[in-house]
Amino acid sequence: MLSPDPESNALVARQPQDKVWPAVLAALAKKLPPQRLETWFRPAAISACDETTFELTVPNDTFRQAILENFSGVLAAALVDVFGTPRQIKISIREDQRTAGGPHPLPVVRASELEARAGTQWLIEKLWLAEGVGVIGGPPRAYKSLLALDMAVSVASGSPCLGAFPVHARGPVLLYAAEDSASVLRLRLQSLARNRQIDLDALDVHVITAGLLRLDQPAHQERLQATVARHQPRLLILDPLVRIHSADENASNAMSALLGYFRSLQRMLGVAVALVHHSRKQLALGAGYSLRGSSDVYAWTDCLLFLQRRGDRRALLIEHRSAPGMGPLALELVSPEDPSDAPCLRLGSVVGDEAPLQQEDPSNARILSLLAGSPEPLTAESIRSKLRARKQRVLELLRALADQGKITRSVQGYVLGDRASPAVPGSHL
Repeated sequence: MLSPDPESNALVARQPQDKVWPAVLAALAKKLPPQRLETWFRPAAISACDETTFELTVPNDTFRQAILENFSGVLAAALVDVFGTPRQIKISIREDQRTAGGPHPLPVVRASELEARAGTQWLIEKLWLAEGVGVIGGPPRAYKSLLALDMAVSVASGSPCLGAFPVHARGPVLLYAAEDSASVLRLRLQSLARNRQIDLDALDVHVITAGLLRLDQPAHQERLQATVARHQPRLLILDPLVRIHSADENASNAMSALLGYFRSLQRMLGVAVALVHHSRKQLALGAGYSLRGSSDVYAWTDCLLFLQRRGDRRALLIEHRSAPGMGPLALELVSPEDPSDAPCLRLGSVVGDEAPLQQEDPSNARILSLLAGSPEPLTAESIRSKLRARKQRVLELLRALADQGKITRSVQGYVLGDRASPAVPGSHL
């Protein structure tokens, strides 16, 4: 800590860059993720500093607003760490930037200054990435909301999710549950906490109680951003997606803008974001493509937890953008010993042939139907075009069907079974 005596402050006034700013940045580094520090504070500079005031200059108004609205409390605490006493914070835009013509440049850092991570960093091991955005999806009554609440209680308490997935970054959770009454939500959270021998009063879960949230509207976006900045949660859960916007879910432009807002929230404030979302009535090419609305939702996800439902059985499929997936894993709804409590989820045991919902991918049947109805072989590209799916996904399905002996690749393309002439070695898909 720099000494707060007058002689030291005089030295600070003469050499602010050499003495103060590195110390302030070091104090901020203990309170902020590296990328937040590099993006919002490295481009700033001190213009004045005395016993009562700390003046900062920033490149443009975007920086000024971001620091004032999202990081002023952290900066104030860092100044106390450095000086030992509070300082009034003033932030201004550099004169050369204020008077320069043209648009303000975007914030830029060197590649070497980007946040470095040792391997994959988990919020919940194998289930959700730290600062990851994604979807908890599935059909109605597949226990999506209950899984989301289990994640909330786990992150807030540090206890394993579903009793099996360790939490690596315990911290506050912010939750908006649009379809549950306050009493039902409290009962579920209380029961999940009690199941872990945790007092609900000690659980660091915060519930947004707004009656209406429309996050495709700028005013509501600003309010949520301010709320996240104030509570600094590790995880933000919004349940369900359809209740928090008024856009057309099938319109790519509208959904891209909404999802872009969530991504900017994650990047600016370092929060993981989980959206609960419904699947289509007819399942499509894999779990991600079964999500309702625009395919942008699937493309946006870092993490996807997809709940399958068949009768009274449930299973969980896990996908990640930058880590291996898992599943399907059997899930069980456990009735509480106390009838006044709500039930909870846990991983189920799989015995013998009782594998959890490993049903045939419907896309396989569509490929086989296309080949059966074609008088000539079909190329991978023609199949992809008819299915309107990603090329990589179609190639994976074709390889799996070929490995099972259900289709064969010939010189001209794919055919059913052994109807093909021998394939030419090295021929393309």
